[in-house]
Amino acid sequence: MGHARGLVERENPDRSPCAEECWDVWVLPFLEARYGNSAKTLRRYRGAWEQWRAFLELRELRIPRALTYQQVLEFVSWRSSQVKRLSGKRVSKNTALCDVRVMAVVMREAIRRSFAETNHCEKLGITKDPSRQKPEMTDGEIARIRAALKSRPEWMTISFEIALHQGCRLSETSLPLSQVDLMRDTITFHAKGRGGGQKHVFTTQLHPGLRPLLSRISSEGREQSCVLPTMAAKQWHSFFREIGLSHLCFHCTRVTVITRMARNGVPIAQAMRFVGHASETIHRIYQRLAAPDCAIAINALRFGGSETPRTPDAALAIRESVAA
Repeated sequence: MGHARGLVERENPDRSPCAEECWDVWVLPFLEARYGNSAKTLRRYRGAWEQWRAFLELRELRIPRALTYQQVLEFVSWRSSQVKRLSGKRVSKNTALCDVRVMAVVMREAIRRSFAETNHCEKLGITKDPSRQKPEMTDGEIARIRAALKSRPEWMTISFEIALHQGCRLSETSLPLSQVDLMRDTITFHAKGRGGGQKHVFTTQLHPGLRPLLSRISSEGREQSCVLPTMAAKQWHSFFREIGLSHLCFHCTRVTVITRMARNGVPIAQAMRFVGHASETIHRIYQRLAAPDCAIAINALRFGGSETPRTPDAALAIRESVAA
């Protein structure tokens, strides 16, 4: 029956489709039902769907089975030609491919509902562009950020300090103070999950540098460390541009924590446990060790010659001069 209906649709493209098949009838309710327990995920999927909705209206594609492989490719080009309102930069191909992945989820549901026979959004064979590496923050940059934050909303200082000390993500810096145990020096995060919208809950050691801040917040009768605005990541993006550090983003705090632990010889299992990484492969992606960090290796390879061992302080000076 579904195949026959598809043939009729292709042979009679002007016919009125069944109301239940139309995108606007079922897509948003489907996304809300599937991702409603994760506001952040739902917001991202809704944003992607709005892009698809605009494209589908432009191409007059009213129902799922009308979407072809060629039109999916056209969407990637169409989306990549757009310009971001805040930065003035073009949307990346990787962003367009992320939107295609969202549509692949929608089309899988369309097939389950017999609204389509084929999911043309899967296995496109288009490779992503290499992502720009997020750098480690230097001590000088951290001092500059802290100075600039004095004139910004308090939530920014709180989120920055929690992330810089614990290596957590931006969304994880807003947490109930009931998850902070100042007696046992522990902090519990409901971190990014393994899929399906579920959170990964883990407890780690509380960095002593956070005790004064969290103690003060608690003494003021607050229940939450801070409340993040809806577009917190974009506010941070604008902040870094305004203070002349546009090469940085908030997630650089996590890169900094993981890199400094690696540089100082923290065993990888302990470092992964501290930041809540389950995959060693993912954990290594965050490390930004450079040539001067090999000083410890050089010191280990002294063979009785006239080599002068390089101290960790000397290596740090080289790194900061290179970063500057």
